[in-house]
Amino acid sequence: MLEVVEKLGRIGGHGRNSNNSSSVEVVLAAWCGAGDRVPLEKIVAQRGWQKVSAVRAGRVYCIRDQYLNTPAATLMAGLKALAAAIRPDLFPAAKGLRRIAPAVRPSQAKPGLVI
Repeated sequence: MLEVVEKLGRIGGHGRNSNNSSSVEVVLAAWCGAGDRVPLEKIVAQRGWQKVSAVRAGRVYCIRDQYLNTPAATLMAGLKALAAAIRPDLFPAAKGLRRIAPAVRPSQAKPGLVI
């Protein structure tokens, strides 16, 4: 699936223990067995990501894990969800994708890396 994300846009090597980069554009989370119930707000708070551009713009997403790890037609749903999260200007909102509310207007967010 990493190849799919790379095709959709730039990808940064940031993870749970990475340095906080205020220029991160998108945060994607998919936890095995959690479906779309990944606690996005809790992740942001615990990691101190409140100043990250993606958080401020509301571009922190949860994608249903079965859309990324089930070898079936659901992989197409996962691709659509990834595309909508990474390039919302080109792809419509997708089933199985949930996001946090923006802390600032999108016009105030700065471009940068994708997690």
